[in-house]
Amino acid sequence: MLRFTAIRYADAADLELIEDIERAADIRFATLSAARGISYDEWPGPGASAAERASGPGFLLVAGQPAVGFAHVLDVGGHLVLEQLSVRPEVGRLGLGTALLRAAMGVAMDAGHDLLLLRTFAEVAWNGPFYAGHGFTEVPDPTWLAPLIAAEERDGLSRWGRRITMARPLRDEPLPRPAVSVIPLRDGAAGLEAFVQYRVGTMDFAANAVVFPGGRIDAADRLARVDVSDELLREHVSAWRATDVGSVADDAVSAARTLLATGLREVREEAAAELDPSRLVPWDNWVTPIGVPKRFDVYFFIVPVSAGEEASWRHTTTEAHDSRWIRVADLAAVTDRGEALLLPPTRAIVDELASLGDLASVLALRPVIRPVRHDLDVRRPRPSR
Repeated sequence: MLRFTAIRYADAADLELIEDIERAADIRFATLSAARGISYDEWPGPGASAAERASGPGFLLVAGQPAVGFAHVLDVGGHLVLEQLSVRPEVGRLGLGTALLRAAMGVAMDAGHDLLLLRTFAEVAWNGPFYAGHGFTEVPDPTWLAPLIAAEERDGLSRWGRRITMARPLRDEPLPRPAVSVIPLRDGAAGLEAFVQYRVGTMDFAANAVVFPGGRIDAADRLARVDVSDELLREHVSAWRATDVGSVADDAVSAARTLLATGLREVREEAAAELDPSRLVPWDNWVTPIGVPKRFDVYFFIVPVSAGEEASWRHTTTEAHDSRWIRVADLAAVTDRGEALLLPPTRAIVDELASLGDLASVLALRPVIRPVRHDLDVRRPRPSR
């Protein structure tokens, strides 16, 4: 069963799966081989062993627990090259390849690189055209890439199509805008349930995705008065201390108040529920990766909903065509079947909540909150603070 589909650095438990993932992904070249009159038995297979990928210069990222996809970025004389990107075909079209690519771009950028290169087939749909859709363009072959090109020639890759070098500039833009999302949870008859919204397809961000209520911080949120105790504010300041709350307000206390005010307003506008701010529990922080036209720095809260309070949560937003309570385990399952779209932050949170099982376990965790950049996460559930 696929769990926790955010991206993470590969660890020892992932290595035994890497080569099998690449072989499974490469089966798509069987049809191309037949079209070109080549036996697929001649396909060269994995370009490197998992141990070589993990120990060589560069970095290795995986998606899924257990791993079902990986991205290997190779350091060639101080230049970074996306040497391989593979996802098992049975979990294709869930956005894992895109998430791996964006994470690789982000890690490369954070390491001080302003360009990521790759070698690929120019006309194969899931190669050149896929990368072009993410901002890569064909460039002349740099001289330092000669050893990799020579290896391709030894493997005879050109028999399957024209090989090209592509590159993409890496810039930390546009600037992420601070936002808040509130995760309403209740114990249902069959397990933990969440109140979610099904976004309309005309939205310019997260179109057709299943999301929790929320939105960006408005100017009025920074001026709103939220009646909470000094002790609770100190708890929230401590919970968010590793995040970039300086982009929310000039001081941590004002930032904590602003985040609470935004959460209260968004829930009121999108779900008609009036909340006691003391019930909002800091939970997570995700920053939209580069390569996306709109970026947000999202602060997630949990809010427990008691029996009898469910009726106060209603569908009142025009940004979604439906809002409902759904068992979190079912939400993960319909996503795996391709019946719903969850962005990586939502999916990671849903999987973590499903693993915890009930509301008491969720509220007992009080996780250590660290910003998740580039959708590059850790194994979950996270440790308590």
